[in-house]
Amino acid sequence: MTNKRLFKIPLDPERIGAVREHLAELEDRRETFERGLALGKMNAETAWLDETEPALCCLHEEHDDYSADVEAGKLDDQLQELSADHHAFFRTVAAPDHDRPEGLVEFERLFSVSARDRIGP
Repeated sequence: MTNKRLFKIPLDPERIGAVREHLAELEDRRETFERGLALGKMNAETAWLDETEPALCCLHEEHDDYSADVEAGKLDDQLQELSADHHAFFRTVAAPDHDRPEGLVEFERLFSVSARDRIGP
Protein backbone atom coordinates (compact mmCIF):
# COMPACT_ATOMS: atom_id res chain seq x y z
CA MET A 1 0.00 0.00 0.00
CA THR A 2 1.23 3.52 -0.73
CA ASN A 3 0.36 7.02 0.30
CA LYS A 4 0.63 9.74 -2.34
CA ARG A 5 1.27 13.32 -1.22
CA LEU A 6 1.53 16.39 -3.44
CA PHE A 7 3.41 19.46 -2.22
CA LYS A 8 4.12 22.91 -3.61
CA ILE A 9 7.20 24.99 -2.83
CA PRO A 10 6.89 28.66 -3.85
CA LEU A 11 10.02 29.72 -5.75
CA ASP A 12 12.01 32.91 -6.12
CA PRO A 13 11.32 33.90 -9.77
CA GLU A 14 14.98 34.88 -10.18
CA ARG A 15 16.06 31.29 -9.36
CA ILE A 16 13.98 29.25 -11.83
CA GLY A 17 17.04 28.61 -14.02
CA ALA A 18 18.97 27.32 -11.02
CA VAL A 19 16.09 24.95 -10.16
CA ARG A 20 16.14 23.53 -13.69
CA GLU A 21 19.92 23.03 -13.52
CA HIS A 22 19.77 21.38 -10.08
CA LEU A 23 17.09 18.90 -11.12
CA ALA A 24 18.98 18.09 -14.35
CA GLU A 25 22.15 17.46 -12.31
CA LEU A 26 20.25 15.02 -10.08
CA GLU A 27 20.08 12.71 -13.09
CA ASP A 28 23.83 12.13 -12.63
CA ARG A 29 23.16 11.12 -9.02
CA ARG A 30 20.07 9.02 -9.73
CA GLU A 31 21.43 5.80 -8.22
CA THR A 32 22.35 7.58 -4.98
CA PHE A 33 18.97 9.34 -4.89
CA GLU A 34 17.15 6.02 -5.39
CA ARG A 35 19.15 4.43 -2.55
CA GLY A 36 18.12 7.30 -0.29
CA LEU A 37 14.46 6.88 -1.22
CA ALA A 38 14.67 3.16 -0.48
CA LEU A 39 16.21 3.78 2.96
CA GLY A 40 13.35 6.14 3.85
CA LYS A 41 10.76 3.71 2.42
CA MET A 42 9.66 6.16 -0.26
CA ASN A 43 8.68 4.45 -3.49
CA ALA A 44 9.05 7.47 -5.78
CA GLU A 45 9.47 11.22 -5.91
CA THR A 46 8.56 13.29 -8.96
CA ALA A 47 8.93 17.06 -9.47
CA TRP A 48 7.26 19.49 -11.87
CA LEU A 49 8.08 23.15 -12.39
CA ASP A 50 5.21 25.65 -12.65
CA GLU A 51 6.84 28.78 -14.04
CA THR A 52 3.60 30.80 -13.98
CA GLU A 53 3.36 30.92 -10.18
CA PRO A 54 6.41 30.09 -9.90
CA ALA A 55 6.46 26.94 -7.81
CA LEU A 56 7.94 23.49 -7.70
CA CYS A 57 5.37 20.72 -7.26
CA CYS A 58 6.60 17.45 -5.77
CA LEU A 59 4.72 14.17 -5.68
CA HIS A 60 5.81 11.69 -3.01
CA GLU A 61 4.72 8.09 -3.26
CA GLU A 62 5.37 6.82 0.25
CA HIS A 63 5.39 3.21 1.44
CA ASP A 64 3.30 2.43 4.54
CA ASP A 65 6.56 2.29 6.55
CA TYR A 66 7.80 5.67 5.21
CA SER A 67 9.87 7.76 7.60
CA ALA A 68 11.35 11.16 6.81
CA ASP A 69 13.90 10.55 9.56
CA VAL A 70 16.51 7.98 8.55
CA GLU A 71 19.16 7.10 11.11
CA ALA A 72 22.39 8.91 10.24
CA GLY A 73 24.35 5.66 10.68
CA LYS A 74 22.50 4.17 7.70
CA LEU A 75 23.64 6.95 5.36
CA ASP A 76 26.96 6.56 3.58
CA ASP A 77 29.03 9.61 2.59
CA GLN A 78 27.36 9.91 -0.83
CA LEU A 79 23.87 9.91 0.69
CA GLN A 80 24.82 12.42 3.38
CA GLU A 81 26.32 14.75 0.78
CA LEU A 82 23.33 14.44 -1.56
CA SER A 83 20.85 15.04 1.26
CA ALA A 84 22.73 18.09 2.54
CA ASP A 85 23.16 19.55 -0.98
CA HIS A 86 19.53 18.93 -1.95
CA HIS A 87 17.99 20.44 1.19
CA ALA A 88 20.40 23.40 1.27
CA PHE A 89 19.68 24.13 -2.39
CA PHE A 90 15.94 24.41 -1.84
CA ARG A 91 16.50 26.88 0.99
CA THR A 92 18.29 29.13 -1.55
CA VAL A 93 15.62 29.00 -4.28
CA ALA A 94 12.43 29.19 -2.23
CA ALA A 95 10.47 32.43 -2.40
CA PRO A 96 11.78 34.98 0.12
CA ASP A 97 8.59 34.83 2.22
CA HIS A 98 8.49 31.02 2.25
CA ASP A 99 9.06 29.45 5.67
CA ARG A 100 10.13 25.87 5.17
CA PRO A 101 8.90 23.35 6.18
CA GLU A 102 5.99 25.14 7.89
CA GLY A 103 5.14 27.08 4.72
CA LEU A 104 5.17 24.00 2.51
CA VAL A 105 1.75 23.65 0.88
CA GLU A 106 0.31 20.14 0.81
CA PHE A 107 -2.62 19.63 -1.51
CA GLU A 108 -5.65 17.71 -0.27
CA ARG A 109 -5.92 14.34 -1.96
CA LEU A 110 -9.39 13.74 -3.35
CA PHE A 111 -8.90 10.56 -5.34
CA SER A 112 -6.12 8.11 -6.12
CA VAL A 113 -6.16 4.73 -7.82
CA SER A 114 -3.43 2.41 -9.04
CA ALA A 115 -3.41 -0.73 -11.15
CA ARG A 116 0.22 -1.46 -10.27
CA ASP A 117 -0.66 -4.78 -8.59
CA ARG A 118 -2.82 -5.86 -11.55
CA ILE A 119 -0.19 -5.35 -14.24
CA GLY A 120 1.82 -8.45 -14.95
CA PRO A 121 5.51 -8.73 -15.84
